[in-house]
Amino acid sequence: MAESEGMGALAGYMLGRASVQQDQFIENWSSRLRRRSGPTYEQLTHELLDQRDSLRATIAELNESVRQANLREGALESKLSEVEGDLERQRALTKEWVTYADVGDRNMERLQKWADDAEASLKQYRALYGPLPEATKSGS
Repeated sequence: MAESEGMGALAGYMLGRASVQQDQFIENWSSRLRRRSGPTYEQLTHELLDQRDSLRATIAELNESVRQANLREGALESKLSEVEGDLERQRALTKEWVTYADVGDRNMERLQKWADDAEASLKQYRALYGPLPEATKSGS
């Protein structure tokens, strides 16, 4: 039993020593925090409270900037919608003009064919009957 008592005493001694070392570490750490330079939490809180009017003004300015940006965005979206409508009207008008040009080209081809046929008929007439007689002018 003496041996187990010796082990218990050794364990108690080691635990006591560890406890003392831990207390020393905590005390050193706390003193370093207390000695640390710079503002404390309370000082920072008071500084922020002193600056609250300035911060509120900044927030109000930012809110106004956001409101103005939203208004500009709305105006730009409206203008974009208007421009898109103009573009669609221009596309439709262009399509009409392309169709008109295609019809005009077909009509021109018909007229050219008719003129070529008339020219061929005139040549054939001249070959068979000679030049056309002079047209007489009738007076009124």
